[in-house]
Amino acid sequence: MIETVLGPIEAALLGRVATNEHVLTDSRGLVRPTREGRVLDGPVRPEILGDLRWSYLSLPDNLTLDSPETAATELAAAATAGLGAIVEATSWGMGPRHADLPAVSRAAGVHIVAAYGSYIDKTLPGWWAAQTEAEMEHAFTTALTKAVPGTGFRAGLLGLLGTSAEITAAEGRALRAAARAAAAANAAVSIRLDAAARRGPEVAAILAAEGLDPARVLFCNVDKVLDGAYVREIADTGATVEFAFGSENYFADRARDATDGERLEFLRALLADRPAAAVTLTCSVWTKGQLTCHGGMGYGHVVRRIAPALARLGVSSQRIDDMLIARPAALLDRTDQSP
Repeated sequence: MIETVLGPIEAALLGRVATNEHVLTDSRGLVRPTREGRVLDGPVRPEILGDLRWSYLSLPDNLTLDSPETAATELAAAATAGLGAIVEATSWGMGPRHADLPAVSRAAGVHIVAAYGSYIDKTLPGWWAAQTEAEMEHAFTTALTKAVPGTGFRAGLLGLLGTSAEITAAEGRALRAAARAAAAANAAVSIRLDAAARRGPEVAAILAAEGLDPARVLFCNVDKVLDGAYVREIADTGATVEFAFGSENYFADRARDATDGERLEFLRALLADRPAAAVTLTCSVWTKGQLTCHGGMGYGHVVRRIAPALARLGVSSQRIDDMLIARPAALLDRTDQSP
């Protein structure tokens, strides 16, 4: 069964899944000046979109998703394009609003699987960062087996767990605690790796050492580091690697997203070289600038544009369905498959 914010459902009902999205979030803790040192203010608006593409973290309003009504409208449009479900991966440090998710799911007609976790150290609220490993494990176990705090639904998985270039003490405690809690509840864990480091295999080993099956690990946004040897090494651990499409922005003079063209070519090569690799796809919407109402690609970009593009590159329909349907369902299905 899959735990959604409206209750458990059969895995076959999920449809096409985006494995790392954000519906309501507040990441203003990541704001920084433009590349020229300017300070931007006000709402996202057409005349500032060029500034955002050039310095994506420079406008506080861009780093919030704060309207349930807008979220429902955007997700409903994605559903019309063929999206069946999303993993809502907003964790502590990104201003989660778990209690608002059921209403958005109902209004949009999209299944929402809520993750529960903690993001990178510099964003964490003090009360979370100060917890012991045992306290974190208790919080994770409660979210998976009883309810996410302040709601009547259980988390479908743990995440999005953040790791910095140097894994901090709080991040390490969260990784170990989440691995044990997820293993006990037969759940998955999603991880955000810092693009400035190459810690994927190390993080996979930390999780495995605590008893978590590698098949229950999802490394999100691996397209942030299009290093073939590194991504193959992560995939070879048995974990799932996720590619996020739709954002092509600069964050600093030497920090930018890949283009979707670059991501497509890299993914095509990976699938050819590692035909058994576990892969999922997503848009990783976490800012206003990614919404269609602000000129972004929206939550439906993968099903509307990327899946057909992969087919044109020669990727089989069966492989595309595995990335969008079968693999996400296997990650999220918490039915005990042990003999």
